Amino acid sequence: MQKKKFFLILLIFLSIFSCKSYEKMGLQTKTTVYNADNVDFYYDLTYKKDGATHYERQIWDQAYDILDNAHDFFLMDIFVFNDWVGKGVEEKLHPLPIAEEFAQKILEKKKREPNVEIYLILDESNTFYGAFDNPTHKKLEEAGVKIGYVDLAKLRDPLHLYSAPWRLFIRPFGNPKNVGKTKNPAYEGTDPVTIRSILRALNAKADHRKLIMNESTAMLTSANPHAEGSRHSNVAFKFSSPIIQKIYDAEKPVARITKKDGSLKQRLPNKKLDIPASQNDKIKLQYFTEGATGIDISKELKKARFGDKVVIAQFFLADRKIINDIRKAAKRGVKFEIILNNSTAGLPNKASAGELMKFARKHNYDITVRFYNKGEEMYHVKMMSIFKKDYMITYGGSTNFTRRNMRNYNLENELKIISSYDQKVSKQISDYYDRLWTNRDGDFTLPYDENKNEGVFNDLLFRFIEMNGIGIF
Repeated sequence: MQKKKFFLILLIFLSIFSCKSYEKMGLQTKTTVYNADNVDFYYDLTYKKDGATHYERQIWDQAYDILDNAHDFFLMDIFVFNDWVGKGVEEKLHPLPIAEEFAQKILEKKKREPNVEIYLILDESNTFYGAFDNPTHKKLEEAGVKIGYVDLAKLRDPLHLYSAPWRLFIRPFGNPKNVGKTKNPAYEGTDPVTIRSILRALNAKADHRKLIMNESTAMLTSANPHAEGSRHSNVAFKFSSPIIQKIYDAEKPVARITKKDGSLKQRLPNKKLDIPASQNDKIKLQYFTEGATGIDISKELKKARFGDKVVIAQFFLADRKIINDIRKAAKRGVKFEIILNNSTAGLPNKASAGELMKFARKHNYDITVRFYNKGEEMYHVKMMSIFKKDYMITYGGSTNFTRRNMRNYNLENELKIISSYDQKVSKQISDYYDRLWTNRDGDFTLPYDENKNEGVFNDLLFRFIEMNGIGIF
């Protein structure tokens, strides 16, 4: 009996104190507001037109431009940087080898300008959670690129029921590399994995940030250089502003929680970035990471009033606080236009959309949902804009509207852009939304009623998974 009590207390202790708070680790960031002379908006789009699939690609050329124009350093902190694909993906999706292409450009840059320091901060999934060395990354390290994989065990556990016993009974035994004998359950063509790496993956958390920068320019994007995601629809924001210093500094605590065996050696050097201040107060930028994003989005939704319009374009919409903020704002007369990935599964988007649409119909509130007309690829965008009388507020980056992304579990990053309507970026964003919403020159979005799932079981399952954190969202 005493042993049972001991283990129960130990499990509770591990659940509560599994890692330090993100604030104490220096991870959660909210910068001050900075002016910017210009912000450029880019997107990748996969869409249907006249019965054929069309592709528009802008994002990776901009990433390569940042790499080419690096004279001091190049830094990429990104979730997935590999070209592995799951079973059947090659035949259905015809993916592009983006990671291989990007790695080759990094090697060419390093050969051409060996004094430029190159740092990659990556998620553990790129070694299948410590199962083996990534051969593409090893080539980069041999050329002098410094790579660090975030130790995900140092992040908060979204699923205590699993992670607490994992920390107690599995993690202490380690996870030796390059000795796996089990076929990779997620991807084809990789080295064998260990059972312990699979068990580590089941903790379901990530370094989900998506940042590419050099000493003068930065880009936040929803895209990953990953074959399986190479056909996804994504967005990116590229800019130069003194805020880049704060963005670089926000990467230092991430470097500190990378694994000890990485060539990055758990550190980024101190850098003084000489970027002149902007006098253009018609574009203002603010940068957030982790839970600070959700807090600020909720704050702006709470401030929205009659006459404002909110456009949400999201891969996942599931976070309970955000859903409640939308409901309350609609009650105040705020108009909502929402574009969601049209997953064949009912969760989470069909359930959250159903909740909002039933609420809107009952009270005659102005909420409209359309689903993106995707094929085998995904509508992978993470963006929201609030259209005010004289200006607009846009959020863009890595953050899905989910508990895991917005409430201090994953590592995430987000750019907030406050821009007057006469600025180029405002016109670009507005045109992007209008094009998708009205199906101008393509079949981008689908009517809600033809694709809805308002089933009671789907709604109950969504609530159960949401409360217990056991879903991918």
